[in-house]
Amino acid sequence: MAVVWRLGLILFGFAAATLVAALIHAPTARASESLDAYETQPRLRGAAADSLYDLDVDPTDDAEPGEDSFSDSAHEAGDGEAPMPADGLVAEDGVIDLGEPEVPEDGADPFRDTRPPADRDAFVNPPAGYDPLLFQIEDIDPTITDRRPARLARFEPYDPVGIRIGSFVFFPEVELGGLWTDNVLSSPDAQSDVAAEIRSSARLVSNWSTHALELRGTTLSTFHDDFSSEDDRAWSVEARGRLDISRRTNLQGVAGHDVSQESRTAIDANQTGQRADVTTDRVELAFNHRFNRLSVQLRGGVSDTRYSDTNGMSNADRDTLETVEAVRAAWEFKPTLAVFAEQELNQRENRALPPDGISRDSHGTRTRIGLDFGSTGAVLRGTISVGYGRQMPDDNRLSNVDAFLFDANLAWRPTEITSFLLTAQSDIFETTTVESGGVISHTVGLEARHALRRYLVASAGVAYTHYDYDATPFTEQQWLAFTGLEYYASPWLVLFARYQHLDFASNDLDGDYTSDEIRAGVRVRR
Repeated sequence: MAVVWRLGLILFGFAAATLVAALIHAPTARASESLDAYETQPRLRGAAADSLYDLDVDPTDDAEPGEDSFSDSAHEAGDGEAPMPADGLVAEDGVIDLGEPEVPEDGADPFRDTRPPADRDAFVNPPAGYDPLLFQIEDIDPTITDRRPARLARFEPYDPVGIRIGSFVFFPEVELGGLWTDNVLSSPDAQSDVAAEIRSSARLVSNWSTHALELRGTTLSTFHDDFSSEDDRAWSVEARGRLDISRRTNLQGVAGHDVSQESRTAIDANQTGQRADVTTDRVELAFNHRFNRLSVQLRGGVSDTRYSDTNGMSNADRDTLETVEAVRAAWEFKPTLAVFAEQELNQRENRALPPDGISRDSHGTRTRIGLDFGSTGAVLRGTISVGYGRQMPDDNRLSNVDAFLFDANLAWRPTEITSFLLTAQSDIFETTTVESGGVISHTVGLEARHALRRYLVASAGVAYTHYDYDATPFTEQQWLAFTGLEYYASPWLVLFARYQHLDFASNDLDGDYTSDEIRAGVRVRR
């Protein structure tokens, strides 16, 4: 029954999403727009012919201004009368012409698309322009690994040009800045501190006609004045690849190694004392094939997360090995609108038992349906979906955890100087909290950018995160608001400033706090 119920949920969701997509795609009913949609646009003199009839001399060449060569009295229609066809032949109702089609002239292409431009454009992806950052390996997990929606939202007066190295392009970037915060430990007992920050990143990207390869590395170092426990020594390396098997089939993969220090606001994190070093190794692989309007993706991944000891205590009970398998099917109405359904399975294993002696090993499912607005549009791109998730602990002393899912990675750029980016992610995470089988996490964020001047860009945003610890009364929620300015002094130099306010609330005793941060610095890139 469970399998039938899930299949019914997928089919019902797919149908509902298809209906929503059809309503979005439906044209307006205004007569003037309907006429314009099917009106063939004028063609420049000397341009390539649009149909077989354009192969001869343009009949309008000798017409007077405001008059074409077909507007003589023999072809004019009176008021209320249907216009006479140019060839003078009138089709009779119920009569089918079984005559042989005319043979095209020598040199003419019988397969030339003779539809009006408006009809052709409905199935053509609107150009987004050349992207110098060369984001080419983005279809592994559209919600998490696709950087193209953020690229559309983060418009800049100067694009990085990189350094050409053979058939590769190298993009280096260094950021130097300072930080002030009034609550460095993220606790009810607020204490202020200042710190210096150094960030760097580098990407080496191929510029090939087929296949693609990308190598990326990042570092983050912070140096606090009073609280050295909050210093960061984070770094990561990542490799992405795309193998083009055919025009409709490719294989994409990503492998990464990441080392960072755990945030004070993370699930099960230490609120005082030493922070844990979090090391994550992951590999993901996706097979993509497009039949026609139907495209299918088979995806799998392995992630190994380990926590270092803190304050002389082991965190092995938080170490998790997770495997994921997923299948995704999408039906395309046009390149900028598709409906999709996705089914995902996962298995999680922990290396040690938590203090309550109950294993947190589990397996789960995620079912999603949504809309895909393409990845190359100049106005709208990205995905948005809703779904249902369930995580089932292997130990029957813990109950199943069910959650509503909402995920988004969607950018909208209504004008050249204004953009919006909607991000959302929902999942069920492991926890060592006594008697709880997992934590339901929902995060939603919205960021707006606007160019005040050509070289001055302002940004503002808000994000909300909610944690619900299953089978316990504990809940946590976090509001984050920020605003910032970026001044592009040159293609290689950017000055920035940012203010951030965080409001954290918990029903745990003395769990509420607020914090304010101010960052300023300079970014150098090539």
